[in-house]
Amino acid sequence: MKVHLIRSKNYNVEDFNNVLNILRKNRGSIEFVPSEPIVIPAAMQEEIYDTKKDFETQKPFPESRDICSMFAENKISFPHKRNTITWEELFNVCKNYRRDSKIDENDHVLLLNDIPNENNWFGCVDSTKKNYFVQTNDWDWYLGRSIDTRFPVAYVIVSWLLRSLMYKNQTEIISSLHKESKGCMMDYCIDKTQIIIKMRTADLCPECLKVLENRDINRTYARQLFQIMDGLRENIMFRQRSQLLMQLSRMEIRGLSKSIYLTDLGDLQINLNPKERALYLLYLNHPEGIQRSYLIDYKDELRSYYAQISNQATNELIDIAINRLVDVRDNNMNEVMARIRSKFKNAVGEEQAKDYSITFTPEGTHKILLNRELVGL
Repeated sequence: MKVHLIRSKNYNVEDFNNVLNILRKNRGSIEFVPSEPIVIPAAMQEEIYDTKKDFETQKPFPESRDICSMFAENKISFPHKRNTITWEELFNVCKNYRRDSKIDENDHVLLLNDIPNENNWFGCVDSTKKNYFVQTNDWDWYLGRSIDTRFPVAYVIVSWLLRSLMYKNQTEIISSLHKESKGCMMDYCIDKTQIIIKMRTADLCPECLKVLENRDINRTYARQLFQIMDGLRENIMFRQRSQLLMQLSRMEIRGLSKSIYLTDLGDLQINLNPKERALYLLYLNHPEGIQRSYLIDYKDELRSYYAQISNQATNELIDIAINRLVDVRDNNMNEVMARIRSKFKNAVGEEQAKDYSITFTPEGTHKILLNRELVGL
């Protein structure tokens, strides 16, 4: 079974890759296939939300539809006006991609869309049960900053795929949704803020499990989807408890590319570019810290990291990049460190980012405070 993930052009490619990494962590019979960005037609109509409650409410299912969308923390005043796009247009994007790319009729096509949809849902499947859209914007409005946005997006993707396995058609899916939330994947969540309840359980209620058991579905598909959901739940619960328990995730550095993963956060990848990663690896290898003025003494080590993981075509380009980093007259090192801090902050929150980032200490050195016993190389 192939699931082709297509993204709207304005959906950040790094976020898209983050979602793809989560879905691919548990390998199985379902293959998640990325695509080039898609240009979404211009928003078709204007919606006005008079109150905060209106904004957080999914509209009733029109003639056949269901769950899920996203929003930005405390930056919206009401009444709030925005352009939206129709479901028909969103599904047409999937159909056109299917036609133009000659996608097999048995494959699934799923659009990650950053344009608000007309019914304010988190996502939906069409009548063929082969084309889907999932909203990617504004999750912070509903979930705050405590959850990385890649996880709710991945959750909505998985939940729609599982629903399509469980039920015969779109109408049956919609009619089976729970009007009152009970922590089940089939909760309708008319109050969209309640989605966190079912994300914490990442499971089906006993009645819905019976439906799954009684249907002739591919068990390997279901197993893989549940494994992904288990990882999402693990991440959410770890993040919510970690500050209270003062617990940091373990870190692993993997492969020739030296990619950085936080294993207790659902194998969360920190997407540092090659220069950021080279500088980070240098400081990771020197827990005692390095003074800014002495960074030039570590130039050869820094260059070896960068040469291994960068895609620079020549030694000259590699040398230019490293010379800028170690030159005390150049602000490049501060810029790179700021980007590293920002990426860890987005991934683990401001407090925990202090332990993972390259930090300036009272002793006048830069260092990574993270206990090296948590790091696997």
